[in-house]
Amino acid sequence: MNKKALFVVGDSTLASFNDPYYYPRFGYATKLNRYFKNIEIVNLALSGRSSKSFIKEENYKRVFEEIRKGDYLLIDFAHNDEQYDDALRFTNASLPMTDPSSFSYYLNTYYIAPAKAIGAIPILCTPVCRADSKDDYEHLSGHKTMYGDYRAAILDLGNATDTIVIDLTLLTKRKYQELGFSQVAYYYAIIAGKYDEKGRAVPNFSTVDTTHLNSFGASYVAYLFARELLKTNHGLKEYIDVNLQEPLETELLMNPNYTIKEYQAPDLASYQPREEFKTLSKDWYGTAFGDIDCNEFSSSLGFVAKEIKENVFRVGQAAEKLNGKLSLSTDAFAFCFRQMEVHQNFILKAKAKVLQCKPVKQAGFGIMLRDDCYLNQSKGHVLLASNYIASGLITTDTSMNPIFFKENITLKKEVPVLQGLYKENEEAYFSIRRIGQSVECEVEFRDTLFKKVYVDFDFLQIDQKYMYIGLFATKGTLVEFYDVQFENTGKIIGA
Repeated sequence: MNKKALFVVGDSTLASFNDPYYYPRFGYATKLNRYFKNIEIVNLALSGRSSKSFIKEENYKRVFEEIRKGDYLLIDFAHNDEQYDDALRFTNASLPMTDPSSFSYYLNTYYIAPAKAIGAIPILCTPVCRADSKDDYEHLSGHKTMYGDYRAAILDLGNATDTIVIDLTLLTKRKYQELGFSQVAYYYAIIAGKYDEKGRAVPNFSTVDTTHLNSFGASYVAYLFARELLKTNHGLKEYIDVNLQEPLETELLMNPNYTIKEYQAPDLASYQPREEFKTLSKDWYGTAFGDIDCNEFSSSLGFVAKEIKENVFRVGQAAEKLNGKLSLSTDAFAFCFRQMEVHQNFILKAKAKVLQCKPVKQAGFGIMLRDDCYLNQSKGHVLLASNYIASGLITTDTSMNPIFFKENITLKKEVPVLQGLYKENEEAYFSIRRIGQSVECEVEFRDTLFKKVYVDFDFLQIDQKYMYIGLFATKGTLVEFYDVQFENTGKIIGA
């Protein structure tokens, strides 16, 4: 007889991660094996997804290809369904189950009903509370928004469909109110560390991630789930380990691979750029940085990142110079940029014309959104850990890719591959739009439009307060960006 399986669908509060953080992120479903025995746990949760967007993923398809009669399906969404500014993920909790745009409709139509049709047994969870520095769990941190109470919608759906609900919102709310935020912070991911007065590495609590649990927090929520399940008549409780024990905070240990990064955000208020980096418009700045064998970027290297007239920027490097690059190991480029708080939504789009270029690999230009930025760098500066997404062209010896990114020291180029390299006088259109945890990229080049959406990309490893959006070019490529349009579109909603 085959072993029963527990399939898990949901968002980042359940998903697995591979973080370089001081206290890395852990979804609570990664800890269920600690409390359940003799059942296979298939965790298909994905970070940044909602009940609406998850159904477009391969993991959703896999659930209903593999789940069998008598198996179990744990369903836990809401964090990203709440993001009303994101049409790809938003569902409305205030509307009835019969309304195709409602939260309840998606949960029932795409998860509960098909599971029951197969003979599998669903179980709903209300979402874990977000940690709240004001200990306020009656509003957004407790999943109550202008578009409804997501916890209440799940409880009502459970009653309407005869599906057992484990109320993790209520359970975590009670625990968090009992502890207070200063202690609740120990349940959540901490992005960065710092040195204390004795030179020891300690967590930097100003970088607490109030949405994502750490290893201890994930174990605790998994424990709450198992403990509460024992009070029900759900068949899944038969697989709970008889030695159910609450995890201890002493289990929380610093990531052994974490290194404290010596970084300070650019002091833009006192920045005095050289002539080749001057801008005209408010909140735009020019710079160049990266792995260059020189004491500083000087005009002799040909780098330029300046606004020559309103909304027209000249960015890159004179064609006779080939000091910059975009590579697997490290980068160096000119950059006209804006500094944005990490909780901000925005869109930047621009047209570009190639003024000068050489047919070389590791060259490129476009729009980049990145974690960190540097001014007046010194010799030996190497960008190894910087994360970024680029709507732009990057070259190899004989071809190009229209969109690329670097995360955790890994450079990846999106398909398709374009044969041949860009040439002088060719034009392109680029845009990057940030909506919550989604970054939407577009490149139009040679009458072809390329698109890519990144979900829950990590822009927090180095600079936890700001991100940087701007125009870049490098390695003998000099570009004029025009019709540059930037719009600040408000604060991120939800997770």
